[in-house]
Amino acid sequence: MMISVLCIVLVALCLLVGGDRTAKTLMTLSLNAIVLVAVIWAISLGLPPMIVSIAAILIVICITIFYQNEVNDKTRVAFIAVIVIAAVMLALIAVFVYGGHLQGMSFVGENKIRQSNGYSGDIGVDMFAIAILVMLWTLVGAIVDTAMAIVSGVYEIARHNPEYEQRELILSGMKIGGSILSSTVNTLFFIFAGEYLILFINFSMYYSLEVMINSREFAEGIINIIISAVGCIAIIPAASCLAAYRFSKKII
Repeated sequence: MMISVLCIVLVALCLLVGGDRTAKTLMTLSLNAIVLVAVIWAISLGLPPMIVSIAAILIVICITIFYQNEVNDKTRVAFIAVIVIAAVMLALIAVFVYGGHLQGMSFVGENKIRQSNGYSGDIGVDMFAIAILVMLWTLVGAIVDTAMAIVSGVYEIARHNPEYEQRELILSGMKIGGSILSSTVNTLFFIFAGEYLILFINFSMYYSLEVMINSREFAEGIINIIISAVGCIAIIPAASCLAAYRFSKKII
């Protein structure tokens, strides 16, 4: 009941403040939620988690960029930048997940979900792939908006300053990215702090600081936020260079 009320309040306020533009944003959010549900359903049927999730991430990127912002030069450049960074970061995520043994159930889950409690530990799902893709989803959500902001900014600079060369446009894109980087990283940090606040309280009551720092939950959260922050930093030069190359050739 309370969730329904909150959803109604959210939709009403969004439509009241943002109008048609916010309505499109809400539709984008709904479509992305449907894709996520479809991914969970497909994996539960036994389909390969890696293939299903990568395909779903591509769909989510297309919905977020092209449906919400329409198909034009800016969105095409942003799409390419996001795909390039996501592909590079996928390999880095795999290394950290494998090296940190982050796949599988957490410390809390391992104590509750075991054969002695009537559960089976073998659910037939590649948890290594699941752990990678959870981080990849978080990363994509963090870099899409940054890419669009940089590309849109470089486009406007190129349109109003046709004499600018690629180097000047790249530097302009880097400045735009730098101005929004701190707020993006702070947002990621507060999301992490809010999500793991109960975990910190639980560990502080029953475990030492050393145990908490070496726990899988803490490592997973820290690595997740660092990966997302690295992605947000990497998308700045990627989007700036691609946008400068594109818009220095063609100015509308």
